[in-house]
Amino acid sequence: MDNAGSGIPDQENPGASRHHGFALLISAIVINWNGREYLEDCIAALAAQEPAPAEIILVDNHSEDGSREFVAARFPAVQVLDTGENAGPARARNLGLAAASHENCLLLDNDVVMSPGALASMSQVMAEDEKIAMVQARSLLADRPEIVHYDGGDVHYLGMLVLHHWFRPLAEVSPEDRDLGAGIALCFLTRRSVYRQVGGFYEPLFILYEDNEFSFRLRAAGYRIRLAASAHCLHGGGTAGLSRRDAAGDYSARRVYLHSRNRCLMLLACLSTRTLILSLPAQGLYALVYLLFAILRGHALAPFKGMFAALRGLPSARARQRSLRELRRVPDRELLVADALTLNPGLADRGAAALFRRCMDGFFAAYWRLMRTVLA
Repeated sequence: MDNAGSGIPDQENPGASRHHGFALLISAIVINWNGREYLEDCIAALAAQEPAPAEIILVDNHSEDGSREFVAARFPAVQVLDTGENAGPARARNLGLAAASHENCLLLDNDVVMSPGALASMSQVMAEDEKIAMVQARSLLADRPEIVHYDGGDVHYLGMLVLHHWFRPLAEVSPEDRDLGAGIALCFLTRRSVYRQVGGFYEPLFILYEDNEFSFRLRAAGYRIRLAASAHCLHGGGTAGLSRRDAAGDYSARRVYLHSRNRCLMLLACLSTRTLILSLPAQGLYALVYLLFAILRGHALAPFKGMFAALRGLPSARARQRSLRELRRVPDRELLVADALTLNPGLADRGAAALFRRCMDGFFAAYWRLMRTVLA
């Protein structure tokens, strides 16, 4: 019998995180696509956790760089699952959870290296309350480990995440665990039963916004998301052509397209019809501002392509939203925020661009205060 989450002491399995005399069996799931350069450090650090996961599964999005062969040779105890195509991390996570043997599942991206003791700290936080359904590690920049990268956030009513402590020095942030409005999917612990209950990750999102949507569903269903502040992990370079850390260099047309499409799909899949209608003026203004940004970056057509793709995905998104109604315990007004939007360092930090940014944030916040008075 699977003892995970049952409170039954485990006397035999060394891969069990122990807290107050009880065992927490953990299935660790590593998501990979053409990330062979990361896998040695990622899996070695994971296997070195004390206690180690009861099993490690590599879910590979049909890499072409020899990732599967490398892991099979270097880490023979790791189960390798080839998805057959690159359908994105959302689908890979869902396949990984389906293959997992235990209730408590750790999901991490291939460019994440967990610090010693991180998994034990996350397990301890998970064990505090059965309503905690997602525990996020504190992510630090791999090339600057004194800087916080992802520390959780909140869901803005425009669909984006308002990130906590974004690029702040680690020395300046609180060492205390805390509840989050949303988690970041690069390294988190979850309960398999709850994951399935809320429908897992929304696969049409492919990449970008998939953790926004998953977090929203968890909290709408009445579950908690929590940061394990002492559980540190180092986050590497991310996905080539999509991951961004500053305002310099090329901002790809594909990222603009995915941002436009997935923001719309996320909103359609999560927000109530009333919230969607009431927020339309603010949503339209944001879309215009983002279009201007895309034009300045040389990608004028990408936002339109993204919005048209979202229209084609409307039936799927609204079906996802209807499934959320049956789970709903918390209304939109308690799940959404209107804090200043998070932008990459160097983007609209100074001069007229910074002034324009503050004006936009002020408008969106004022509009949300008005909206909340009429939202159920």
